[in-house]
Amino acid sequence: MYFLPTFYLFIFILVDLNSILGDNNLDANLIGNLPFTQEENHQKTTSHHHHNHHHNSQKTAHHHSSSDTSHSWGYEDHNGPHTWGKHCRHGTRQSPIDIRTSNLEFAYINQLHFVNYDQSGAVELKNNGHGVAISGFEKWEPRQRPYIYGGGLTGKYLLLQFHFHWTSDHLYGSEHTINNLHYPVEVHLVHVKEEYNTLTEALEQPDGLAVVGIFMYIGNEGSSMANLETGLKRVVEQDSATLIFNYTVGVHLPPVLDNFYRYQGSLTTPGCDESVIWTLMVEPIPILVQQLETLRAIHGPIFGKRLSVNNRPLQPLNGRRVQFRSSSLNRQKICSNDTFVTKPSGNGSGYVSVLNGLLTFIFAFFTFLAFSNNYYTVI
Repeated sequence: MYFLPTFYLFIFILVDLNSILGDNNLDANLIGNLPFTQEENHQKTTSHHHHNHHHNSQKTAHHHSSSDTSHSWGYEDHNGPHTWGKHCRHGTRQSPIDIRTSNLEFAYINQLHFVNYDQSGAVELKNNGHGVAISGFEKWEPRQRPYIYGGGLTGKYLLLQFHFHWTSDHLYGSEHTINNLHYPVEVHLVHVKEEYNTLTEALEQPDGLAVVGIFMYIGNEGSSMANLETGLKRVVEQDSATLIFNYTVGVHLPPVLDNFYRYQGSLTTPGCDESVIWTLMVEPIPILVQQLETLRAIHGPIFGKRLSVNNRPLQPLNGRRVQFRSSSLNRQKICSNDTFVTKPSGNGSGYVSVLNGLLTFIFAFFTFLAFSNNYYTVI
């Protein structure tokens, strides 16, 4: 008689688990959300000293660059990615990579939270010779500074800066690719883990930085770039800069933030430090053709010459896992940031079949025990 409650408990657990993994099948179209065709298409918050250190570090080079000086590397024949040394050449967890939607692991983790992304303040837009970067968030009031947490991250990450990657060709703009297809533009929101005192310290840790990548496609709406257009026209030449007031970085976030890819990687510029937790949003955001042309009008280190490319070639995966976080998990209660991963086979139906088989076995087993118990009790 005591087997029946246990039996129903097991049935409840298995049915619930089956529903969780079954939801992954519903996301097949989401996972395969390919780029649009071109036609359709702490630093510590309480320390001003640390804030200034990070601010100055940002100004020396594009993106989160560390040891190399800003003018010793680039994207030209004489100083392009094939000439970059150190980790760039010998690292095993380098970025960017190609995201293969047929080889993803489903990550059972919390939602990624973007805090203060609706706040506004003054930022600096600068042409550093490798592109344009928007920085100055460390000068905002601590209670207003944008940051992220959750989504499998093990702490609070403060926004340092963001920047763009593009080429002169619609087909090859983004650094990361989805099934070997590029988007015209890729935005990188660079965050540093709050517990590290300096950017140098953060670059020495595998979880020092958290970069959120957002793809852009050519569309008929360009609100995310509207407040940058005038500023971009003022920073055409290298080392030129301008201030933009009342800027809200949240305009660069897609409407849906719950679906993303996750992997461990590196900076995509020298010294290619392997200190980045990458989050690539599945949903892209639009950019107008004229806004893209404004980006492409930016000049590189050669005076009067447009920066025709500022993206690094794809790097080998070297056995790393690429995880996929689905919005279907929002319906489930997750008690911690720990990650529970199941690797799909095909579209994930294999796991459902196995669970159904296991469910049938458990049903038969406990039915046998229950009836056996009743039989011997009667006798």
